[in-house]
Parts: sequence; structure tokens; C-alpha cells
Amino acid sequence: MKKVMAILMIVCIMVSMTACGKTGENKAKNTAAVTETPAATETPAATDDSSKPDTTATAPGDIYGGLTALPDAGDPITFTMFVRDPGTVPSKDNPVLKKITELTGVTIDFEFLVGDLDSKVGVMIAGEDYPDAIFADNAKFTDAGAFIPLEDKLKDYPNLNDHYSPYADKMTAADGHQYILELYGARKNAAPIFNNTGSGFFIQKAVLEEAGYPIPKTLDEYFKLIEDYKTKHPDIDGVKTVGFEVLSDGWRDFCLRNPAQHLMGAGNDGDVYVDLNNYTASLYQISDTAKAYYKKLNDEYQKGIIEAETFTESYDQYISRISTGAVLGFFDQQWDFASGENVLKNDGKYNRTYVSVPITNPGVKDGYLDAPNNTITGNNGLGITIKCKNPERLLKFYDWLLQPSVQNYLQWGEEGKDYTLTADGGKVLTAERRAINNDTAKKRDLTGDTLWQYTPKLQGLYDDGTPCGPGDSKDEYLASQSDYDKQFLAAYNIQYPAQLMSDPVERPTYYPVWSMTIPDGSDAKVANTKMVDICRKYYPQLVLCNPSDYDKLWNEFLKEIENGNVQPYLDEVNKQIAKAMGK
Repeated sequence: MKKVMAILMIVCIMVSMTACGKTGENKAKNTAAVTETPAATETPAATDDSSKPDTTATAPGDIYGGLTALPDAGDPITFTMFVRDPGTVPSKDNPVLKKITELTGVTIDFEFLVGDLDSKVGVMIAGEDYPDAIFADNAKFTDAGAFIPLEDKLKDYPNLNDHYSPYADKMTAADGHQYILELYGARKNAAPIFNNTGSGFFIQKAVLEEAGYPIPKTLDEYFKLIEDYKTKHPDIDGVKTVGFEVLSDGWRDFCLRNPAQHLMGAGNDGDVYVDLNNYTASLYQISDTAKAYYKKLNDEYQKGIIEAETFTESYDQYISRISTGAVLGFFDQQWDFASGENVLKNDGKYNRTYVSVPITNPGVKDGYLDAPNNTITGNNGLGITIKCKNPERLLKFYDWLLQPSVQNYLQWGEEGKDYTLTADGGKVLTAERRAINNDTAKKRDLTGDTLWQYTPKLQGLYDDGTPCGPGDSKDEYLASQSDYDKQFLAAYNIQYPAQLMSDPVERPTYYPVWSMTIPDGSDAKVANTKMVDICRKYYPQLVLCNPSDYDKLWNEFLKEIENGNVQPYLDEVNKQIAKAMGK
């Protein structure tokens, strides 16, 4: 009998081992889709490793593509969020956002900017009429006491804490508190640089193609190409050809005001040029380079390359013009004109899309590309307001979003439907999903892009080397190239458009100045505002004036800048640079 019982026990153990083995196989097959357990996103962090997300186990309640529902998903809550950018709210039928709400109970009700940002911010602050979260003019809201401190709360959310703790110094305001959750640039591992996504002079590919694929390096070379092409092609697809656009609408007028610093070989420091030999800021706006730049634009206006209405166009009108394919060049940042360019891609007009070229003063090395330095600005993100109905629930939601599985869902979609895996574990979008991503309205209404854009996010590469999103993926970049683009890059013997530029530049710790907080109402802020207003007043006049009046008008401009006394602003910037550089 004992022998029979022993045999039965051995059989039971073997059956059990077989069952465990099958469970392990299933787990392995689901590895790409399975990430954190619900407990990892909702339980306050402890001091040991048990608080860290389990990135391998399949969690109970795993109901969709590896995404796990929050326990309070059945308790719906809507958070309101104001965004500084003009935009359109995603469709209520957006399948991704509906799924996110189903899994978390959370809905984000976005309010995008309509009208003037300063006026909107002023009204909100005056009435303390705040939504639950804000992404706009953080210095003003922080000074007004609109945001709640986050430094003690973040420790309770393991994904948020892991994401932001390396940047604690950058995130800490002058009063010692942390108010802002940075939205861009917080990455552990940098992805390759495919394009110049920052500031630059952009030119239509067809212009370079027709000229035999040159790389213009000076303003004269750049505008000569545009002039020649416009002369040969006064119309493009029935639309009058526009040589060069100067976007001047609201805060986006950096396209009008900032080019001179880049012609001097600098990166994007905003309103100052910083001498890296002594880390001292000065105004490039009144430099010889600036005087020559606006004189060049004046020359191009006289030739009909620039039209007067460019200075009164709204942002929407600017994008509409770009989407026609009839604009040959402009100074901008890629994210700012992407919606117009996406129309061209959708229409198959790849020869009408744009590349950035290394335009500088003669003999000056371009410094357009920033080397990934795995740091953040410290204030380019969202704040949770004192009126937030449930800060802990909102932070828990942000913490849940920072799971790789959720990030993949927001950016890549569903495996098989929206993307496929490559042999080495990378991802490539399907043609159908790529077409959606190239259509601004469909991307907004059919994917999780809007939520991803305006919430804490993972960027670059995961620790295993795979890309966080399509924009970080070499496989996707190469797969997404049209036959025209492949031929275009081959003509230059390069893989990526960014290789038209000089190598990325390692920036110093203080960089960039534009991210520094200048206290509202301070002498420095008043001086900066006055200086910017004077530039906005004079630069269009300098471009449009009679050439014989240019020097006189320039001298008037210099006089107003002098009378405006910008020194308090420069003093404040230099003080913050010195502090950041440890001096």
C-alpha cells in the first residue's frame, strides 16, 4: 500500500510540475505585454525593493494587452487641465482614451488655449479659478501660490519617484519646494538623433534636390537657393510660391526674434547669448549679427521672397500655408510646424517636406543640435493646483501611466494591429498606424497621443535598449521613409537628416537660459518684458522699411533698448548661471 501511495504522490508531483511549466511558458510569451502589477502603482513606496514594480509577473485582473486596472477604476473621476497651447480636444470616442478611463476611472478634460495666453493666465490667477492641473507659464502660477508642493508626495509613487528623483535639484524652486512635473526630456537612455527637433533654418527638400543637393551654410547661400527656385517655380500646385515665412504670432514669435543667436553658433538660450569662455550673458538682439540678419530679411522682402502679411498671420494661417507645399523656407522648431508638414506627408508630397540646414555666420560652426544630457529644464511641465479635487488620485493616475506597458499602448498601440516586433525586439508601426500618425486629426482622435503629450512620460530607450516610442526608434525611422526620402538621403550619403548638421553639442549645466524662472514683477522680469516688446515692435519694421531708412531705424531700436535698461534681467540671468555652474 505504501508503495502505491508513493507512486501516486510521484504522479501528483509530476502533474504539478508540468502545470507550473506551462504557466511559465505562458508568462514568457506574454512578457512583451505584461509589466507592472496594480500594487506597484498604488502602494506607497517602502524602503526596500518590495516597493519596486514587478515587471515580469502577470497580475490578477490583467484585462487588456498587459495593462492592469487600478482598484478604484470603478469610481469615476474627471480632472480638468489647462494647456498653454492652442489645440483641439480629442474625440469622446477616442478608443485609447476610453480604454484608459475604463482601466483607471480617470478622465482628463483638456482645455486648450484660446486667445492670448497672458490674458488667460491673468484672469485665472486674479480669480484663483484654477483647474486641477496646469501646463502654462509656471513661474506666474508658482509665484501666485497656485500649485501644491510635490516633493513629499512623489516619494509615495514608485514610478513617479523613479522618473523624477534624478532631477530633484533642477525641480526645486527658490523656496525649496518642487511644484512642476517636467513633461519633456526626463529620460534614462538617449535615442539616436534623427532630425533637428530644435530651432533651425528649414528648407524644402525640392529646393535642395533641384540645386543638386548642396548643404547651404550661410544666409546668402540659403536665400540664393530659395530665390532661384521661386523664380523657376512662381506657383506650386496652383498656389503662389512663398519664399520665406516669419511666424510672429504670440509666444511663437521666437521664429522672428531668436535666429541671431544661432547664426553666432550658439544653442537655444532664449533671450540671451552666453559667452562660454566666461559664462556671461549678453543681448544678441542688438549685435552686429542681428543687424545684418534683419537687413538680409529686408533685402529678401524687397525681392518678394518675404511677404508683409507674414508678420500678421495667425499660427493657424502659418500652418495652413505650410500644408499647401508652397512655402520654401522658414526658421522654426520641428514640433511647431509638424501639423502642416503631416498634411504634405499624407498627400504623398514628400518633396515638399523640410530639412534643417546648418546656417551660421561665415566661418562659424553651427551649434543647433543638443547632445542628450539626460537633464531637464526644471519648469517645463505641469503643476497640480491648490484647487485639485483629489491630488493623490491624480498622482496615482500619473504613476500608473508611467508603466512601460501603458506608455507602449499610448505611443505604439496594440501589437499586430498597430505595430509589429522586429527580430531583435524592436518595434515598427504598421502602414495603417503610420498613416494615422501622419494625420493630425486622426492621431488626436484615434491614439493616445494627446494624453501622452500632456502627462509625465517615458522617452528615449528603455533599459533593454528598445525604444519608448516611434520617434525614438531607428527601425521605425528607417521603415517610415518614403522612396523619395530614401533617395534624398542617399544623395547626401547620410542615414538621417540630422547628419546634415554638425555633431550634437554637450551643453553646460545651466543650459538653457530660457528655462530659468524670472520672478514675476521683479526688476529683471520687467526689464525682460520691455526688451522683448521693443524687439516685437521694431523687427517687423526693420524688415519692411525702405532700405535707405534701415540704419536710422536700427539706431532708434538701439536707443529704445538702452532706455529700457535691460541690465536687471542680465544680472538675474548671470546670477542663475553662476549658481548653476557652482561659482
